[in-house]
Amino acid sequence: MKNIIKYTSIILLCFALDFCSKQYLLNLLADKYGDIVFNPNAICAKCNINGVIASWSDIIGGDYGLSNLFNIHFVWNSGVSFSAFNFIMPIVLSVLTALIIVWLIYYLFKKSLSYERLPIAMIIGGALGNLCDRIRFGAVVDFIQWHIGGLWTFPAIFNVGDMFITFGVCLYLINMFINRKKCLRRIGE
Repeated sequence: MKNIIKYTSIILLCFALDFCSKQYLLNLLADKYGDIVFNPNAICAKCNINGVIASWSDIIGGDYGLSNLFNIHFVWNSGVSFSAFNFIMPIVLSVLTALIIVWLIYYLFKKSLSYERLPIAMIIGGALGNLCDRIRFGAVVDFIQWHIGGLWTFPAIFNVGDMFITFGVCLYLINMFINRKKCLRRIGE
């Protein structure tokens, strides 16, 4: 029971951070451009807000050096990572995402090893945030564009949920590699 509460809390925290960051940005943009911001199809077709770059002072009241690493670049992503599969209907992506989340939740609470739990909880929380966008809007709010000064820009725009998914996958792989080495050492003894 303690593990269920612990990992459910992590899932909910990841989801809440993703949801709140997206909602905050959408509300700021709605103040500037109107409620049309909440409609991915209208934005793309009519007023070209998709792709708008917001300033850090609009978002957090100052720059704090963040503009050297990240831009706030709002886009609606109707696909998955790097806008792949954006030709698939949102309902299909939503159902597939929901099925994957259900399987991950089952695995987390019934089958997972201790080192797998935190990364899987982070992945679920991030995926739930993106699923929520798909259900609400038919597309996912992406707004973080990573770059190094003017020298290099990451080719994708992402969100807080994507960061939790990516960090969770990386942590999972690192933990798997470390624990595999420990197992092999024990077998060799």
